[in-house]
Amino acid sequence: MLVPLHSDSWLVNKAASAYYEDLLNCGVRIYRYNRGFVHAKTIVVDDALAMVGSANMDNRSFELNFETNAIVYDRAVAAHLKQQFLEDLKDSEELDRERWLQRGKLTRFTESVARLLSGVL
Repeated sequence: MLVPLHSDSWLVNKAASAYYEDLLNCGVRIYRYNRGFVHAKTIVVDDALAMVGSANMDNRSFELNFETNAIVYDRAVAAHLKQQFLEDLKDSEELDRERWLQRGKLTRFTESVARLLSGVL
């Protein structure tokens, strides 16, 4: 999973990072993009199916902002999106689980508070 190192909102960044430990514990590899802001929402499955769009997977995106994603069954589109993802990884750093678990109590507290608000961010 590729996420921005810094998002356009401190609170959104804290809310998002509050979920990283759960994801890391499930085996998800998280990369933080450090060359600016990445806002892409893409998924490639089995080099054949791709999803691309503006929506986050939350009620705010679907119900309030009327955002949507397109599902595309096309190997060429999937290959292009996969290649772009791999290029973006070159400007990213993988989040180390053990190091992440050592972050301070204040950081964990602010993430927890932000997580409570994540449904309306």
